[in-house]
Amino acid sequence: MQSDSVTMFAYAKVNLALAITGWKEGFHQLETIMQSIETHDLVWVKRQSEGIVCECGDLSGPQNLAFKAADLFLRYLGKPEGIEIRITKNIPLQAGLAGGSSDAAAVLRALNRLFHEPFSSAELEGMARLCGSDVPFCLSGGTKWAIGRGDQMERLPEPPDLDLVLIKPQRGVDTAEAYRRFAAKPVYRHLERGRWANFLKGGDKEGIAQMLFNDLEPVSVVLVPEIDEAKRKLREAGCLGTLMSGSGSAVFGIAKDAEQAQFIAERLRWQGFNTWATRSICSEEVGKG
Repeated sequence: MQSDSVTMFAYAKVNLALAITGWKEGFHQLETIMQSIETHDLVWVKRQSEGIVCECGDLSGPQNLAFKAADLFLRYLGKPEGIEIRITKNIPLQAGLAGGSSDAAAVLRALNRLFHEPFSSAELEGMARLCGSDVPFCLSGGTKWAIGRGDQMERLPEPPDLDLVLIKPQRGVDTAEAYRRFAAKPVYRHLERGRWANFLKGGDKEGIAQMLFNDLEPVSVVLVPEIDEAKRKLREAGCLGTLMSGSGSAVFGIAKDAEQAQFIAERLRWQGFNTWATRSICSEEVGKG
């Protein structure tokens, strides 16, 4: 018997590199390398007779991106159906880890499964683009090269297992404000895609760690100075490289292995930091939900 509910993992992401390349049609243009990580929310979705309910603590209701994803899916489906969504949050807010986008992507995957796959992967990706810039990536995940607003993507070689330590400062970063500050004194640049592909394919953790780059980090550090402190703590603890993800305020460090990542996370937690160990995951893991 087909179940009327499904639970999905909504995986977070980090940006291994992010360059702002220019301005077009009212938006900053990007080149970025996005990587799915094991840290995730739990998204439970159930069919009901009518209406949409989205329970997510203080983020409940129509303003939640997951609600918008469900509403869009039902409109495309064109049938009088209802959906109940319950989200257990583990991905911190205002962190640059795509928590809301990942929840929306998980809802789209869950609904397509519940309604017996009415839409192709390409059609789901089209819906995801209407939900937000990071939602298409979160739909399939893995390791992607993304341009434009971050929603035009191509697969990159999967990196070696990256064992990561995340720190989330208490304060978050307002993404719009970070971009406004960048736009006040813009310096546009590009990433070396070929060089990145070689390091990823070659499994060179130290090389990857040396290539980490984020154009938004300097302006976000002005807004939340604790970002700089978090990076310093990760370097001092022995991480191969550190970077702020997206517009922040979460910071990640690449550890030598899983044991070191766990040790660093526990050590910094004792020092009062909001930190945890995680790892990179491939697109196949994301697709399994």
